[in-house]
Amino acid sequence: MKNSKVLKGILILLGLNLTVLGSWRVIDPIAFFEFSGMILSNDVGLLSEARGAGGAVVGFGILILLGVFNQKLSYTSTIVAIVLYLGFGVARVIGFVLDGNPGEMIVQGIIGEFVFGFLGVFALFKYREKS
Repeated sequence: MKNSKVLKGILILLGLNLTVLGSWRVIDPIAFFEFSGMILSNDVGLLSEARGAGGAVVGFGILILLGVFNQKLSYTSTIVAIVLYLGFGVARVIGFVLDGNPGEMIVQGIIGEFVFGFLGVFALFKYREKS
C-alpha cells in the first residue's frame, strides 16, 4: 500500500473503533449489550462467549492499527478491516431477514459496519500499489 496520511487516518479510525468497542465488550458485556437495547443475562457461559468475541474484535482492531505504524502490514490491515466490517454487516442483514428487525441501535450498527467496510474497500483501491 502507498504511504499515505489518509490511509493511516482510515486505519486509525477502523482499528480504534474495533479496539474500543471490543474492549468494552470484554470489560462489561452486560452494559455493552444494554447500550444496544438487549438484555444479556448474568449466565457465566453467555458472559464468557460475549467476552471471547470481544477479545477477538480487540485483536483484529490491534492488527488494523499495526498497519498504521508498519507499512508492510497496511495491506493486510486493510483486508482484515474489510472482511471484519463487511462480514459483520452481511451476517446482521441475514439475521434481519431471518429473525426480524433487531431494533434501532442494531440497525444503526449495521449501517456503520457497511460504511466502515466500504471505507476499507475505498482505501484498498485508492492506496494499493499497482503491480
